[in-house]
Amino acid sequence: MENFKYMPIFRARQQEMIVLNEFDFGNKIIPLIEIIKEKDRKNNHRSSFKIYSELVNSIKANNVFIDLPIYIQLSNSTNIEVVAFSRSIIENLQSRIDYLRLFKGISKVIPVISGLTQKTGELNTIITQFDELRNLFPVIGFRTFHNTIEQEEKEIIKCLRPNKDVLIYDIDNISITSPVFRMQRPIIGRIKAYKKILIRSSINNTIQNVNLEHTKVVAEADNSLIEMFSMYHFDVFGDYVGIKKDNLTSGGTISPGLIFYDPNYNLYYGYKGKMKSLDEFKNTIIPAVLNSSYIQTLSRNFPQYIDHNNGIEIMKSISNGNESGKSQAKFKKIAMMHYLHCMKTAIEGETQLPLS
Repeated sequence: MENFKYMPIFRARQQEMIVLNEFDFGNKIIPLIEIIKEKDRKNNHRSSFKIYSELVNSIKANNVFIDLPIYIQLSNSTNIEVVAFSRSIIENLQSRIDYLRLFKGISKVIPVISGLTQKTGELNTIITQFDELRNLFPVIGFRTFHNTIEQEEKEIIKCLRPNKDVLIYDIDNISITSPVFRMQRPIIGRIKAYKKILIRSSINNTIQNVNLEHTKVVAEADNSLIEMFSMYHFDVFGDYVGIKKDNLTSGGTISPGLIFYDPNYNLYYGYKGKMKSLDEFKNTIIPAVLNSSYIQTLSRNFPQYIDHNNGIEIMKSISNGNESGKSQAKFKKIAMMHYLHCMKTAIEGETQLPLS
């Protein structure tokens, strides 16, 4: 973990799992997997642990964080499988401990602990999890949030081993310049971790494809974290891999759209179809991206961000008719692959973003 710089966060869903399987993270990127439901598909007859252990073993990374995310806010529209898993495993202290214990035989796994007090009212839940897991894993991650860190500080300090464990501080989509973050920085300074990771979701979950302005900058998407995390004495930054951190709801309608990252200025452009048809991905969105001025600039001035970029390659393949583009899910994969390639290229080249 000496060179660790970036922690991309994936939900254990089909497209995210495909990206986890296919991308080579190298030795400076460690992914975090949020397990949000027992299985990705109802017709999968393998056990939950079998599915996720095979996934972890397939990932080309030195380590993998495994998290049972406690921040999920359940509602009537939340996917029923997410609700069931949250209530039976994520929010149940002993069940989440037992679930994380299953991964003890996989050397690359780093389990993530979070407090349950605000969810269940139970006290000392961080200490309880740590005591159960400390002798099973050489490294443990402690994930705390902007609305819990003040209550959890003493518990984390009591448990966290400074030369072994890592602190993961999640500010959701709060601005890195927010007074909330500024006031909590002294708390972060008091917590002595081996690595300190700052997480922020750059794409607000209220952004919808239908409201995107075609080919225009997405003003509500703020990726300033990667420019500023180190000045606040964090070692690592984390985000949701260039896609929206959605609310895990069920269903949805066809809404062709794409939010696509530009490392040249460290911002996002929005693209949307002219009608509710999956053909719009190939006919409208892909030509607009591939012919955009920022892609042309990257190709000319920073070709390393385009060459061997699997997200770009998939779009070219669709454009040439070599594969189908009639899939909203595939465009989530395209966005993630492109973003990961840009992050890995910058980190391994020790290049500061934005490039301009």
